[in-house]
Amino acid sequence: MRRFPWLTALVLFALVLSAIFAPWIAPHPPLEGDLLRQHLPPAWLPGGDPRFPLGTDEQGRDILSNILYGLRVSLSVGFFAVLISVFIGVPLGLLAGYSRRFGEIVMRAVDVQLSIPTFLIALVVLALWGSGLLKLILVIGIVGWAEYARLVRGAVLAEREREYVLAAEALGVPTSRILFRHILPNVLSVVLVQVSVDVPRVILLEATLSFLGVGVSIETPSIGLMVKRGMDYLFSGVWWTTVLPGLALMLLVLTTNLLGDWTRDAFDPRRRLVRS
Repeated sequence: MRRFPWLTALVLFALVLSAIFAPWIAPHPPLEGDLLRQHLPPAWLPGGDPRFPLGTDEQGRDILSNILYGLRVSLSVGFFAVLISVFIGVPLGLLAGYSRRFGEIVMRAVDVQLSIPTFLIALVVLALWGSGLLKLILVIGIVGWAEYARLVRGAVLAEREREYVLAAEALGVPTSRILFRHILPNVLSVVLVQVSVDVPRVILLEATLSFLGVGVSIETPSIGLMVKRGMDYLFSGVWWTTVLPGLALMLLVLTTNLLGDWTRDAFDPRRRLVRS
């Protein structure tokens, strides 16, 4: 098994702390603009202002403050949307793996769900329903249940024939207790691995939807919205309004992906065998 990526974890921890404490460490309110300071370059470039370390955008808003609040939005969507998917998909997967009849129904629904890309469903629903942070979390979270149901069902099918489950059934233990007290702890590693993979995917999905204008509302600081607004000025020399938010998003996704890779190697026995 690979050594724990301490540097990656420290960088991700710093990004998470920056997002959590954004209201206290951001130099300026994210939506506070002034056209008199429009497109100020970063502080290390000629014409920069130390009060705005990463410069300002087309409305004179501080780039650093918006990045900090944008990281907060990205992490909130990534965490809470995946949490909703887990709460829906895991119980359905447990029941589908334990009950053959119910399992057939759930798997047909899973097949239908997985046949349509998550991005396309979210794009259509949000275009019709309207943008907003809570709506975005709900849509992505509800759409993402199928993958967890399928994974958990497969793990339950392997656990269902083990001695401890057969003994519990012989003793007359209620089905709910068998599922949630005995089987669930033994399939949580599969769920944890999938969560580690899904969080960076959802973060990118939020940025993409916000870039297209159907994610969060325009009043919400979002890295996707920052990149979209900065694209209009990218080729006129005002690169920092697009490049710097994009680099922050890339760093967040990269660190979560690397930590997810380590988690997958640590908890997937098949990968441990291959690497050994």
